[in-house]
Amino acid sequence: MWKLLNLTGICTLILVVTLAIMTYLAIDSHPRIEREISITPEQIARAKDILDTHRYQVRPGTSATVRIQADDLDNALNYLAYHLAQGHAKVTMHDKSAQIQLSLPIPPGMITGYLNLQATLTEGKSFPELSSVSIGKIQIPDILAGQLTEKLLAWLQTASPDARAGLDAFRKLRFSRNEVAISYFWKGWGIDKASYSPVSLPFFDRQALDKLSHYHHFLNEQNRKRVSHTITLSEILTQIMQETVRHSPNGNVLEEFRAAILVTAFHVVQFPLRLVIPETADWPDPVRINVTLDGRNDLAMHFMASAVITAYSDTTLSNAIGLYKELEDSRSGSGFSFNDLMADRSGTRFAEKAMASQDSARRMRNIILAGIHDTDLIPHWSDLPEHMSETAFKARFGSTSSPRYHEMMDKIEQRVASLKWLRY
Repeated sequence: MWKLLNLTGICTLILVVTLAIMTYLAIDSHPRIEREISITPEQIARAKDILDTHRYQVRPGTSATVRIQADDLDNALNYLAYHLAQGHAKVTMHDKSAQIQLSLPIPPGMITGYLNLQATLTEGKSFPELSSVSIGKIQIPDILAGQLTEKLLAWLQTASPDARAGLDAFRKLRFSRNEVAISYFWKGWGIDKASYSPVSLPFFDRQALDKLSHYHHFLNEQNRKRVSHTITLSEILTQIMQETVRHSPNGNVLEEFRAAILVTAFHVVQFPLRLVIPETADWPDPVRINVTLDGRNDLAMHFMASAVITAYSDTTLSNAIGLYKELEDSRSGSGFSFNDLMADRSGTRFAEKAMASQDSARRMRNIILAGIHDTDLIPHWSDLPEHMSETAFKARFGSTSSPRYHEMMDKIEQRVASLKWLRY
């Protein structure tokens, strides 16, 4: 009996020591990758082109190839690593292969340190082959890496219909120094719900959808009763924040606030939810109503669009999309307008402040419930240049990297920073 206990103790000790050694070897004290998070309007435009090509030109039963520039892929993965795990990533492209590096901080409350991961993807017959995998100082054998890849792909096949549709469509991945080319054969989603949606957002479980449904139907009911078809943004925000208190007095304030922002944005821009959230296909469209911010509906749209992007992603993406929109307007739309950027930045800071924590969301909601006006949401904007064509913008400001442009953006930032709710 004592021999058995001694053997068990020895095995346990060996296991503990092995785990300690593995942890020591896997975790580093510093990240190997530290770099700036950057998304440019040009990258937003190229991403939109890829989505539009698939949406409008690729039909079920046809083949297509997506080409992603090396810098775009590198910046996108770095952004995702930071957004999802406060880490950083780097992709180095070669002919027929790509090296991926990740530095991820260990979550708070656990061991202090970083996981530094590195792997090489090499072109294969279909899916790329994984090799040279390392975690800290630990080298993972290629055979084991291959087996883990197979298990991951098998799990993704059952994880969601969207993942299964994407994997079934995949045919070939090719690397070069300048781009990655992804070839696929599109069979269609194969499920009714996704056919409604050009973009299927994976954010919403049943509980989240119930929140969205409640606030969507609430706003529709309120707007049907309205005598005037125009309402200010401050009024509609006050109404929906009052409803968050009634609907969930003891609930998660941050999540209720986030859901309320999303639904309000759809009602402000008059955009059917089903075009982004396929599970809402049988929901009624937003009741038509004109929502204005300081007298203009375009400012309300910019404010809420930037707020919802920030609420569900972050400031970096919101700023890039806002600037991309203005550059597009200067070429073919209503022209480049700095007052639109003022509304974008106000909406971004609004959501950034509210989404910082439960306490921040509660404080912001209380500020709104105490009584706000549109001028509390956006600072003075009417003296800013607007409706500039691309030629007029270049003549006056040169480019978005010129000192004159940055001087104007600094003025906008200073005005937005003066908004009272940012000081609470």
